[in-house]
Amino acid sequence: MSNARDYLFKVPFRQYSIPNWEVNKKKILDTLPINSYTDFYENKKHGLPQYINVIGSVIDEAMLDFKDTYPPGVMITSMWYERSKKGDYHGPHNHGATGFSAILYVEYSGSDHEPTKFHAPFLDAATGENMKYQPVVREGDLLVFPSYILHEAPINNSDIDRTIVSFNIMGEDAAKAWKDGFVNAKK
Repeated sequence: MSNARDYLFKVPFRQYSIPNWEVNKKKILDTLPINSYTDFYENKKHGLPQYINVIGSVIDEAMLDFKDTYPPGVMITSMWYERSKKGDYHGPHNHGATGFSAILYVEYSGSDHEPTKFHAPFLDAATGENMKYQPVVREGDLLVFPSYILHEAPINNSDIDRTIVSFNIMGEDAAKAWKDGFVNAKK
């Protein structure tokens, strides 16, 4: 008889609090071209946004720690902002089968907003139900999770805007193959 107890699968997840947040928040908000709900589609056409350098400098310490989780060198392959006004939400979605995704909470009130809701990639063994997880987050937190995880931004029921910057991360080899395919597809 075995007394071994373990998990068959674990889902990697990292949560970082960005230091010196008030200064970094101002840097980010000064550089984001916030003029719509999101710039996702514009960046998908034209590549990485100009504000990647500011975001990169703000999250550098967290990304240095994260690269120990993800052995190959990592690259940010896409980035966008999303500003949710009252009534806005982003329904369940994922960011593909490869790599990791991240969410930086730029403007966020724990008393007025709900954090991202994550859906487990498997069902509860006892009930067969979909398992969900909502981390406790604060403004200035950065979440990093596998891109395949289904997640959603719940409805903003507040008059206060909720702003995030999100991005996708791949290993350098996968990112190069993805980028080469992207460039060749545009020809």
